[in-house]
Amino acid sequence: MNYSHEFQIFKIITMSKNLILFLPLALLLSCKEQPKQAETTATPATQSGWTKPAIYSLDAPTTYYDDVEDTDFSDYSKLIYEIFEQVYAGKLQAYNFMDGTPLSIDDVKKASNFTDTVYVENPETEVLEMKIVQNELDKNIISIKLKETWHFNKETLQLEKRVLGAAPRMAVIEPETGQIKGYTPIFWVFFDKQAEEQFKKQFNS
Repeated sequence: MNYSHEFQIFKIITMSKNLILFLPLALLLSCKEQPKQAETTATPATQSGWTKPAIYSLDAPTTYYDDVEDTDFSDYSKLIYEIFEQVYAGKLQAYNFMDGTPLSIDDVKKASNFTDTVYVENPETEVLEMKIVQNELDKNIISIKLKETWHFNKETLQLEKRVLGAAPRMAVIEPETGQIKGYTPIFWVFFDKQAEEQFKKQFNS
């Protein structure tokens, strides 16, 4: 009998069994050694390279476009109205501009939609006649205050910005002349949770 040949066969069988037992252990260890992917919780407003938040206003009379003859602000008015729609739908929370208190949907509707009494001259009689006018200011907002932060992306060579919050503003009209005296904010609304918490904190501290 060739014992040497049988020993070689036994050795091969033993190595195969050891390999079968070792493979699951090796796979388990390799899974454990893989590093977990870091979770990104910081918003661009808090990441390095972003500016501190700036607040500025965008108004129809002072907004310039590529065409210097263009004075149409309607694109922006439509976009601002979309913010109102989300407030009316309860998806965005509006806050009082002065004291930071949350506003109800009815509060916002009353502030932006109201009935006014005006006197218009009748061209036939030249007599002033009273007229009831329903003002839907939310559909024709011509001013907005924005809170945003900027970042220059060196990889894409793009100047990026993130709008943190917005405050639609209604025009204050001089009754005698009909001219715009200025603008008053209707509410603040935020698109960034951290900015929203900071806004509330400044009134609760």
